[in-house]
Amino acid sequence: MAGAKKVIKPKTKVSSPTPPNSNVEIKKRGRPKNEDLSSTTKTHPMKRKRGRPPAEKEMEISAEGKQETRGRTRGEKMLSREFLFDLVMFIKEAVEPVARSLKGKDIVHVAPTGDPTFAIDQIAEKALLSFLRASKQPIAYYSEDTGYSTYARVPKYLLIVDPIDGTRAAKNGFEWCTISVASTRVIERPTYKDLDNACIAEIMEDRFFYAERGEGTTIISKDTKKRPKLSNNTDIETLNWAMTIPGRPSYLIFNAAGKLIDLSSLRGGFFTCNSSSYSLTRLVTGQLDACVDISVRFFKEFPEGTRDMFLKSGKGSIIGPAPYDLCPALLVAQEAGCVFTNVEGDNFDNVLLLDTHPENYQSLIAASNSELHDYLLEFFNERIEQIISVLRKRRPTG
Repeated sequence: MAGAKKVIKPKTKVSSPTPPNSNVEIKKRGRPKNEDLSSTTKTHPMKRKRGRPPAEKEMEISAEGKQETRGRTRGEKMLSREFLFDLVMFIKEAVEPVARSLKGKDIVHVAPTGDPTFAIDQIAEKALLSFLRASKQPIAYYSEDTGYSTYARVPKYLLIVDPIDGTRAAKNGFEWCTISVASTRVIERPTYKDLDNACIAEIMEDRFFYAERGEGTTIISKDTKKRPKLSNNTDIETLNWAMTIPGRPSYLIFNAAGKLIDLSSLRGGFFTCNSSSYSLTRLVTGQLDACVDISVRFFKEFPEGTRDMFLKSGKGSIIGPAPYDLCPALLVAQEAGCVFTNVEGDNFDNVLLLDTHPENYQSLIAASNSELHDYLLEFFNERIEQIISVLRKRRPTG
């Protein structure tokens, strides 16, 4: 198909200790007296030869202010790379054996966003709480199940944590699951552009991703550091790409994506990993060319005609990618050189990190190169507009 190889420019403008068994009250955070983190967590072997991490150096702000972020002053330190590694490793050591044994499948709770909380999620959350209670750091944090919490009277740092991104894969022992953490400072209404650094750990493999704003992304696998390896593919017939679909209306998603799936699934590859952080980090490893999550665009543009579809798919809730789901992996992808926007073509700089209302859910078009991103942006814009136009005509008036 000769025409498929030409990219069209768009018209629109992005190993395991016993898991902690903490019974502390989630909403009231206190730091246990005389609790030492060194007694509860191991030092990951990859850190023995690192020396002083870059995250502990003074941040140099360019004359143009390119690396300056709101609320940050010259020389102010961020949470260290070592701290983020220790945190994700501690959670990994708690949940990996549960994932491998397939013992975390029971639904124990439903999160405020409507996502079910499985037993393996609960174990990951307890590991997170155990680590932070013992860390003696002035930290507040936000996670899906707990919301916003703090261990300090005057917290300085804010962690955005998804203890398991890709729970459905994790509870069934598949590889498409990660632990995702990003950090910023405690400021009013933090946004994506305020993030300082991020760390992502694969649960089923020994691979980690670390990114620091303005400093690039590093992949660490089996104690070896690697640079990102991005695909330069723009041939749609050989496109390797992923979508995220759980709890979203499949009728809308596959109507919009069907033509692209048909074009690419034979010579390329189409995947539904259902973990945004896993899919985005596959761009960084060169395994995928693109990943998209388009469903929320339908709800935002035509809520009166799609709300019932979303509520039915989400079992009474509107399910979509909240910013805390995306932000660690987006920073990793951005610092690796990937290109991403929402379906409207807007970047994520001013997206509020802690707002989990459906109106703040984000669509995503992410690609390993700008040509492919631009093609996908135009393709999905056209398809979504066509589908919404049909839905409007079918909707009863009066």
